[in-house]
Amino acid sequence: MGEPYYFYVLRAEESYGLVVFVFKEAQRPHWPADAMGATPFDRGGWWLDKVRTEPPLNASARQAAFRTLDVPLHGWQAAFERYILDHYDTLGQYLEGRAPMADALPEAGFTIVRGQPNTARAWTWEVRVPHSMVAGRLVLQAAYMTEASRGQYLDWLWRGVLADAESRRIQEWIDDSVIVPQEDELVVQAARSGIALEVANG
Repeated sequence: MGEPYYFYVLRAEESYGLVVFVFKEAQRPHWPADAMGATPFDRGGWWLDKVRTEPPLNASARQAAFRTLDVPLHGWQAAFERYILDHYDTLGQYLEGRAPMADALPEAGFTIVRGQPNTARAWTWEVRVPHSMVAGRLVLQAAYMTEASRGQYLDWLWRGVLADAESRRIQEWIDDSVIVPQEDELVVQAARSGIALEVANG
């Protein structure tokens, strides 16, 4: 199935740079029943022992906990909604990156520390989708980037890498869907605001 793409659920983080792509699921994506891929924390931070727990977990305990907490792709949205209801007063608190109001994951025999050294990535849900499963299931909805990044992308697009018709189609999408904030440092904040607005509008 190939290496996966990794997506944060309703969140963007400055540490990943000044380009943010926002995807949504296609209508009724029909994930395979055995496809796993959602966790209530940043998977990379988990494997690298950067998500602090109480009590602390060694490598084998982290592996066992990951297997327990890994959610099938076909059911991740329902699991995410239950998590929000159990751990936050409002979805907005999660969108802002706040720590859960209640200890997260005590059913697994440990809790995620709700303060330093953990940051929002320790309680941000992550979905990973194998490359082979993206087509027809995920749709690129919007992109947020700096003016310089937009210009570099357009330069690449028109250097003849793609057929003219495909380049024009992508150019139209860029014109309609790429958001460039007034200041570079506001890219992630603009993405977060756009996501919050999309959630509020259903």
